[in-house]
Amino acid sequence: MDIYSTEEQQLDALKRWWKEYGKAIILGSVIGLGGLFGWRYYQSHQLETRAAGAEAFEQVSQRLASEGSAAFEATATFVRDNQGNSYGGLAALLLAAQAVEAGNLALAREQLELALAGTEDAALANTVRLRLARVLLAQEQFDAAQERLNQVEGEAFAALRSEVQGDLYLARGQLDAAREAYGAARDAGGLNGNPGLQLKLDHLAVSAELVDEEA
Repeated sequence: MDIYSTEEQQLDALKRWWKEYGKAIILGSVIGLGGLFGWRYYQSHQLETRAAGAEAFEQVSQRLASEGSAAFEATATFVRDNQGNSYGGLAALLLAAQAVEAGNLALAREQLELALAGTEDAALANTVRLRLARVLLAQEQFDAAQERLNQVEGEAFAALRSEVQGDLYLARGQLDAAREAYGAARDAGGLNGNPGLQLKLDHLAVSAELVDEEA
């Protein structure tokens, strides 16, 4: 990073960095966790019950995986037709992840809202809220993102919650608060398998050093 002459220039540089890389980091997390968590949850559910919708869900999920956006409409129809059961919720999660990858954030948000409304599982609900917060952040719906983030509970989600909080602070230009939130995520074990968090910490550390040099 160049040495900037004023704190305002440093903030502008950080905003440019965030504009270039921030959304990719946020949405990459949604995509990566989307299919993985949903499919594992589905497999666990399959061991417990063989509901009538299982075969239909498997067909929809396989079509979505192979056809991508061409299967969005059919998958959305399946979600609507299966509101209130686990298969509809899981299809919504898979569709949301694919929609993010395709850049359709409005569809991703819609499907995540449907998945959240249809689940009674606390862990799954927290995961969906985190994804929703990331999508809302990418849409620059900061207040709505904060509202969803505030609803995430439990120590198991402390690192992810703190990291997304840091993303939100950074997007708002609140550098000190972002640094503190990322530090909390690190202290909660958030660096495990998460190079993106280290990148954010390193970038803010460089920014802080530049501010100290000019003070």
